[in-house]
Amino acid sequence: ARLAKKEANQRSLCNLEIKPWGAEQDLLELYARIKAEVKQDGLKWSEVCNLVEVAFGVKKIVCTAVIAMNLSMDAIIEEMTEESFADDIQSMSMTSMSLL
Repeated sequence: ARLAKKEANQRSLCNLEIKPWGAEQDLLELYARIKAEVKQDGLKWSEVCNLVEVAFGVKKIVCTAVIAMNLSMDAIIEEMTEESFADDIQSMSMTSMSLL
């Protein structure tokens, strides 16, 4: 029973990269919208994000999120890139994932 409870509380730390469509997008505003709009039980976005130069003035958002074991970060990414933020996000990928 103790092991089952421990497994239920397991979480993963996901490192993410979010690439916008263009250099003129306000990425801090976009990240604030993502944190405000993409909510699920067991999903926690990092408070801050880093902006990293990609090329030609285009930057990407580098952030982390902690998810419960019952959530799929791939499903969250797919929903964000294909539906809720399709006009804002060109691509989004998980660069690494580790158990907490």
